[in-house]
Amino acid sequence: MSNELENKQNSLEKEVENEVINPENTDSEVKTEELIAENKTDELVSTENQSDNIAKVDAPEAVEKNEEDIFSEIVTETEDDEETNDDDEHQVDTTNLSKDEILSKLKILINETNIEESKKEIESLKSLYYKTQKAEYEKIKEELKSQAGDEVSFEMPKDPTEDYLKELMADYKIKKAEYAQSLELEKEKNLELKNEIIEKIKVLANSEESLNKTFAEFKNLQQEWLTIGPVPASETTALWRSYQLQIERFYDFVKINKELRDLDFKKNLEQKVELCEKAEELLLEPDAVSSYKNLQELHNLWKELGPVPADKREEIWDRFSLASKKIRQSYQDHFEKQKEERELNYQQKLILCQKAEEIADAETPESGKNWTELTEKVLELQKVWKTIGMVPKEVNTEVYERFRAACNRFFNSKKEFFEVVNEELNTNYQKKLELCVSAESLQDSTDWKKTTKMFLDLQKEWKTIGPTPRKNSDQIWKRFRAACDKFFNNKSEFFSNIEKEHKENLEKKETLIKEIQEFKPLENQSENINKIKELQARWTEIGFVANSQKDRLYTEYRAAINSIYEKLNLNKSALEVSNFNSKVEVLKETGEMGALQSERSRILRRIQELNSEINQYENNMGFFSSGSESILKDFEKKINKSKDEIKTLKEKKKSIDLAEREIKNKDKKDDENN
Repeated sequence: MSNELENKQNSLEKEVENEVINPENTDSEVKTEELIAENKTDELVSTENQSDNIAKVDAPEAVEKNEEDIFSEIVTETEDDEETNDDDEHQVDTTNLSKDEILSKLKILINETNIEESKKEIESLKSLYYKTQKAEYEKIKEELKSQAGDEVSFEMPKDPTEDYLKELMADYKIKKAEYAQSLELEKEKNLELKNEIIEKIKVLANSEESLNKTFAEFKNLQQEWLTIGPVPASETTALWRSYQLQIERFYDFVKINKELRDLDFKKNLEQKVELCEKAEELLLEPDAVSSYKNLQELHNLWKELGPVPADKREEIWDRFSLASKKIRQSYQDHFEKQKEERELNYQQKLILCQKAEEIADAETPESGKNWTELTEKVLELQKVWKTIGMVPKEVNTEVYERFRAACNRFFNSKKEFFEVVNEELNTNYQKKLELCVSAESLQDSTDWKKTTKMFLDLQKEWKTIGPTPRKNSDQIWKRFRAACDKFFNNKSEFFSNIEKEHKENLEKKETLIKEIQEFKPLENQSENINKIKELQARWTEIGFVANSQKDRLYTEYRAAINSIYEKLNLNKSALEVSNFNSKVEVLKETGEMGALQSERSRILRRIQELNSEINQYENNMGFFSSGSESILKDFEKKINKSKDEIKTLKEKKKSIDLAEREIKNKDKKDDENN
């Protein structure tokens, strides 16, 4: 059996030699140059499998192992670093999203994006939702404790949005499972396709067809292998070994002629030199992360290329490996530097936290100006916070929550302070508004004495009331002042006119007193009495004078009138009536209606008493007979005296009635003017 296989292999080698090496062979399907041209495209991008196969056949074992180990190491570290970068990129800005915004964004990510690409952001948003919910619950709990006390137990209300979140996450779980299932199905399909290619290569390795056709089919199968995606991880190693084994068998069996193989090596060398140049160009790239990612693409291309001539193999690999190590070192240095920068940023943010806490926990300011100064400081801290870069991932949430908590404490304290202040300002505004209404109701009053006191009381009360909201302060003050000014301007105008009137009345009364003093009695007593009444009436008609002159004028007037009575030798009754009239004039000028009414009541009581006495006297006279003339005359004398007194009292009553009518008319006129 062994001899038969060996003979068959020798026969195939001769066929390959005749078809490929000998260009003069008339039976060959294509010449060597045509074979090379036909497979030129395939040579530019050699397969990963072919490269490894040739390396195993021709390259020194130490070099092959060194390249695989270093490549494996770089790939592993790349995955770790990319995962770290992805985590940084998917950090969610916790300062700008509400629960509704989180749910809205989750809905879009779950229903409208690739689940695999969005899964980190989805999980981050889910975590953010429960952090936000917890913060709201803590706020509610604190409010309930402040109202009901720490010892009261209570149950948190159900969040109405949480059910919707659970529905979204259920949809996400289903879509993730569907994606994973479709991915596994695709991998199973890829496994079947690659197993088919392995079987086809296995058949080619035992084919008796011409080398040109077999080699072309082999190249096509290699290219098709590259286009097929990943397979289940559990099958990867076994599949790769099986594929590599069939590649080795194919190359061992068909024995590609040295010229074609050298040409393949030359093309591979040119492409690997080009990859080395590109890797060296990446050393000049300022972005270490971008450079490192591009290096991974170059390594993938390197792995897909076939072997190079043995004498160049170690040299070309050392060149590519050296550039790779430098890029990798730059990449590591970048992250070391980034780590140091983030640690420095962390220390800076800790300082900002401390400053914010000192402001938030300091003694509560007592004035709006102090609050404004502290607010500017906190806003400046927040502004500086935004200029500081990222911190290490493990402390990012902690330091941010600490800073935000300090800022929230400060602004909550400020809010509580100004709520109390605003309440007090609004209360003061209402009080001053009431004073404005009171002042406006009094501004047209002409009761100068009483109203002046009321306005002074209002102004005193105004001064005891604290400030009002700034937007109302000027308006409310102008309104109150306008009412005060109107009253006092009216009062000032009135008294400027009354002063003139008092002066005129003073001159009139002094002239009248002089006229009374110069009065010369007439022969007719009745005319004298009428003249006296006229003079008294004229005195009454003259208005008020200044208080400083009132007593002097009245004394002079009274003395002048009494002098006339003495000259005329009038009876006591007339003099009494005259004196009473003067008294009534004084009461009328002062507007003392109560005193007049009291005097009037006294007169009426006295008239009633005198009438009773007269009746008593008349009754007593009926008991005496003739012969008692002296007694009867005595009774008549008493009756006449009482009647004379009654007459005098009635004259007094007339004076009071006249004075009351004048006072009432004056009050009515004042009311009409008001």
